[in-house]
Amino acid sequence: MVEKKFSIVALIVFTVLAIIVLYHNISPYLTPSELVGREKAENVQVVGKIVSVNGNTFQLSDGKCSITVIYNGSIQQYNTEVVVVGNWDGKVLQATEVLQKCHTEYKGG
Repeated sequence: MVEKKFSIVALIVFTVLAIIVLYHNISPYLTPSELVGREKAENVQVVGKIVSVNGNTFQLSDGKCSITVIYNGSIQQYNTEVVVVGNWDGKVLQATEVLQKCHTEYKGG
């Protein structure tokens, strides 16, 4: 009987921990318009089009709003949407990845 109670408690603890880990690792897709309303966001994924590039800085737009993105990798101006992954400080998105949307897959760039 003690083993059965231990198994149930262990299962509950495992489930709670799994939910916590998943919650912290899932980041929603946002548009620049949705992002500007937030003070901060970590590991956020923002969908939009690159409208202008200046060195390691570019503007990402959803057609309604543009945000400034800083990225230390190479930046290309794609004709398709991109997903930018990074940290938002309320003014600038510090990008860790820029992924080009190509049909149903994303390619690093």
